[in-house]
Amino acid sequence: MDFEITPVLNAEQLLDKAFGRASKKVKQGNTALDRKKKTTSAKLNAIADIIDDTLGRYEEEFPSLDSLPDFYFDIIDITVGIDELKKSLGAINWAKRRVKRTVLEAAREVVSQEDISEIEKIRRKAYARTDSFLKQVNDDLEFLRSARKKLNSLPDIRADHPSVVVAGYPNVGKSELVSRISSGKPKIARYPFTTKEVGIGHFKLGYQMCQLIDTPGMLDRPKEERNEIEMQAAKALEDLADVIVFLYDPSETCGYPMEKQKTLCEEIKTDLSDVEMIEVENKVDLKESDTDRMKISALEEKNLDGLKEKIKDILNKRYPIKDITDEELEFFAEPDEAPSEPFSEFKDL
Repeated sequence: MDFEITPVLNAEQLLDKAFGRASKKVKQGNTALDRKKKTTSAKLNAIADIIDDTLGRYEEEFPSLDSLPDFYFDIIDITVGIDELKKSLGAINWAKRRVKRTVLEAAREVVSQEDISEIEKIRRKAYARTDSFLKQVNDDLEFLRSARKKLNSLPDIRADHPSVVVAGYPNVGKSELVSRISSGKPKIARYPFTTKEVGIGHFKLGYQMCQLIDTPGMLDRPKEERNEIEMQAAKALEDLADVIVFLYDPSETCGYPMEKQKTLCEEIKTDLSDVEMIEVENKVDLKESDTDRMKISALEEKNLDGLKEKIKDILNKRYPIKDITDEELEFFAEPDEAPSEPFSEFKDL
């Protein structure tokens, strides 16, 4: 899901925009009074339209909170605050309606005036009230400016695509694994709720697009060291994860002893108890233990096919293969070649 929200103006910038464009409105008339009426009405209508359009666009471009996937709802609550976002969007809606009603009433009032000075008084009063309404919601506009930056920086993670989350201590080879079994180099996106980054790779299992997610920092350290936001972020990942691949480094070249790695694995199992986990020992090119865990070397691409098969088996349980139409079959087939069995192999995009 991509959030593309246009820059949000604060009250002063929005007033400058509206009043600036209104100042350019000049209308002709048969008399000085007629010109004043038409010009003032045009200015007031321009202000109403600009503020209504600008604030209305903000309301439309910020996501509809009631229809968000669970993952994005949780992430927005963590990074921005759902209640604060609702409050600020409600505030600018209030300002938009008050400005429009005030300014349009002033424009109608101008038409009945027969005194140029009275027309000017009506205009100034409408301008002053517009200024007041917008400045009352300036804090909300500033909040939305900040929220926009956070939303626009969120990675494009699709809640409707099967997701494999790779967890483990730093330097155990998570990013290497993501890059080896997904489409090229993983996209790296910075989450605002941590100082770490999350890598996102994509792959296909037969006809199904899947995501491979290299977890950010909150799963890189023991539960007791995580702050509240990191705990919430870990919970948000639960909305996505269909499979967890937990990577061990038995060589301990990552800088963490196996005992600590085992403890972290158990904590993640507890936190994400509803998600099936595959425990994998990486870096077998450096050291291979005698445990029953799957052994791989992401760097040397050893036994990655075996890991892919395990992931495939789990995903097939959650996403049963469905019949496809002739049109879908033709779309997925290579030229002069029948398509592979659904969920039969990882394919680069």
